Amino acid sequence: MRAVVLMKQVPDLRAGSVGLREDGTIDRASASTTTNPADLHALEAGLQLAEEVWAMSMGPPQAESTLREALSLGADGGVLLCDRVFAGSDTWATANVLAAGIRHLGEIDLVLCGTSALDGETGQVGPQVAERLGLPQATGCEAIEDRDDSVEVRRIVEGGFERLAVPLPAVLTVAETGFQPRYATLPGRRRAAAAEVTVWTAADIGLGSELAGLEASPTKVAHMRPVPVARTTCRVVGEGISLEELAAEIIAVVRGGGTRSDKVLQAEEQTGAMQSAAPSHGGDIWVVCEFVDGELGVPSRELLSKALDLARGTGGRVVAACLGAGIAAAARSAGEFGADEVLVADDVLLDPYRCEPFARVLTDAIRGRRPDVVLFSATTTGRDLAPRMAAALDTGLAADCTDLRVADWQRRGETYRHLLHQERPAMSGSVVATCVCPESRPQMATVRPGMFSPLPRPGRGEVTALHVELGPSDLRVEVLERSVQRGEVALADADVVVAGGAGCDSASWHLVEDLAAAIGGRVAASRGAVEAGLAPRSVQVGQTGSSVAPRLYVACGISGALQHVVGMRRAGTVVAVNRDADAPIFSFADYGIVGDVRDVLPRLAGSLEALG
Repeated sequence: MRAVVLMKQVPDLRAGSVGLREDGTIDRASASTTTNPADLHALEAGLQLAEEVWAMSMGPPQAESTLREALSLGADGGVLLCDRVFAGSDTWATANVLAAGIRHLGEIDLVLCGTSALDGETGQVGPQVAERLGLPQATGCEAIEDRDDSVEVRRIVEGGFERLAVPLPAVLTVAETGFQPRYATLPGRRRAAAAEVTVWTAADIGLGSELAGLEASPTKVAHMRPVPVARTTCRVVGEGISLEELAAEIIAVVRGGGTRSDKVLQAEEQTGAMQSAAPSHGGDIWVVCEFVDGELGVPSRELLSKALDLARGTGGRVVAACLGAGIAAAARSAGEFGADEVLVADDVLLDPYRCEPFARVLTDAIRGRRPDVVLFSATTTGRDLAPRMAAALDTGLAADCTDLRVADWQRRGETYRHLLHQERPAMSGSVVATCVCPESRPQMATVRPGMFSPLPRPGRGEVTALHVELGPSDLRVEVLERSVQRGEVALADADVVVAGGAGCDSASWHLVEDLAAAIGGRVAASRGAVEAGLAPRSVQVGQTGSSVAPRLYVACGISGALQHVVGMRRAGTVVAVNRDADAPIFSFADYGIVGDVRDVLPRLAGSLEALG
């Protein structure tokens, strides 16, 4: 097997946040760099699976250090795609460059990359490269087994996993819960230092400026701003409040005494007002809906509700796009949340979900009906499907958005009317980027679940059947098994969440579970805890996990990195337990206990039990 691993050099956010220039853009030159951590997991997968492994990166000359790291770990060769033409590329343009580089490299059996990059956290490049190369894909893979002419993968989904048979050649993105990276040996480092890294320019790979770089990129960053850091008055046990008094406060909140609030969002004032005048174009907003246990999913209801508000600015209708088998009755419920029209593709070939059949049906419908906006939930399905569709439609896509609005935008003296402004966290949540897609259509975004309230507001809900025409290449990926625990799917709806972090270990994790059971809460985890194997990816809270808005959030051994806080910032009452009195989590907490979780959680549980 011959594999290529796509690797990215990113700002080392563990060494500190990046700076912003006066114009709101990121000052990358001032930040130290590192190899994207997720890509090292992809490299390890390649080294275990393939006889020949190439590492490829797009970036400036200094990105060569990332390729030398790959060589030190065992890669057979490194290719740097380096040209000023590539500067400023969004994920659409980046995928164009990487796909051209892969073609130039010759016959490849497997393309691997990390699920997402530390700086942008979009997770879009892998699926977009797959579309450009015309290959099948699987995203979020934590296990991969070679089956000669195919691979069998275990793919993470909400609440569990699915096993897929994917024919080769294929593109796979690798989750950080699988394929623990190896350490470089001294002989490996010496070999890497002496190796020659191949450098290809745009001319070498036959790529013009119309397909790469800032100007060609359909997605533009309209603005960036630092995330306002919420500073609460944290009452610390032993400094004005006792453990017993805190236990009483927790019981009051659990029993309904607390209210949901949003400390951070209240600080983030919206810039620009919603436009109410109808634009000259059609302005229809589509929501690609998902179904859970035969019912319209909560994230889809949230998006339909938000789309109804946005449609006042675009002047169009709200359209629900529903795909699956036996979903006709459930799809009609989209009308109860504001859909003027419900497009239904009801076919046995669309159940269970597979990316390529869904992408085929939806892109055909979009080309025919030309909506202005298409929205997806940022679930494992939406993150898998939307990037491939954006590449097929040659349009922009903003990932994991936390807010949407419609407003005008000016650039170089030209005014673009009634654009969708898509706000999303970047750089591990330390900045908020506002993205727009001024010229390409449709404007596309994935939106983090839990950002909007699902409000029943009946629309006309007229049902229209979508034509389904699929070929053999659309059906080449086979779903072998799907295992989901529905209790975990409802994490975003939980009123009480107890989350453990890297301050826990395998011996103390049961204390997190015990506390959650004692107060009727759901167990969640930080990224560090998931990477340590303490909890499944399905319960991760943060920028790359779920967003939650419970009445009570208990953070156990969680440092409070913005990457995590962005997922729990809408919690009402926050209790933090950390042995570091200066941990950032206390800046977001209402109550704090300084101490080791192994000592604190049993005492807290005892106080709660004593109060009944």
